[in-house]
Amino acid sequence: MAPKRATRSTPVTTTPAPTTTTTTTVTNAQLQAMIDQGVSAALAARDATRNGVDSHTSGTGVRGSERVARECTYQDFMKCKPLYFKGTEGVVELTQ
Repeated sequence: MAPKRATRSTPVTTTPAPTTTTTTTVTNAQLQAMIDQGVSAALAARDATRNGVDSHTSGTGVRGSERVARECTYQDFMKCKPLYFKGTEGVVELTQ
């Protein structure tokens, strides 16, 4: 007859192998230079994408008309017949 297996009440824990970490020291001047470089790169990328989007041109060389914001009064708002808010609906129901 084969011997019975004994079960342990506490699990066996293994310790992970130690990992080696390499650290590099950075001076405040080097850190500031890296931040400045990242900010200037981000601003350049933003300016590159803004030239086509914010120039108000349709690609034909003709400037589009820019809407002028007008004042919205309470009466103007009520003329739009907004939905009554009971406080029980969620965001999804109100946007539908």
